[in-house]
Amino acid sequence: MEIVKLIGADVLPDSQKATLEVAKTIRVGFLQQNAFHADDTYVPLEKQNKMMDTILLFDKRIKECVEKGVVLSKVSESGIAEDIIRIKYTIGNDNIDGPFHDLQRKINETFDKLIYNHES
Repeated sequence: MEIVKLIGADVLPDSQKATLEVAKTIRVGFLQQNAFHADDTYVPLEKQNKMMDTILLFDKRIKECVEKGVVLSKVSESGIAEDIIRIKYTIGNDNIDGPFHDLQRKINETFDKLIYNHES
């Protein structure tokens, strides 16, 4: 990370930028906790698993986009990474399954659309 800060992320190839985007999502959306937030202070293991499954889906799909030649800025413009980062606040600890399913469907639909638009 320090090397990227020195040289700047814009000089990296899209595959490495995608890795940085996923790493940021893990760091900010999964590892950082807010002790003053009711849902983020104590997160049940089931929610943590669903959060990581969602991040892994994002990782898989962003790499797929890069392999197919989709410009990474299009992924950033979609706002999917921000949606994933916000899930710790937007999805409560008591109602887990439905909202995660909806978000994962949105991730797949967004990436399918990006790939389709690129190939058209």
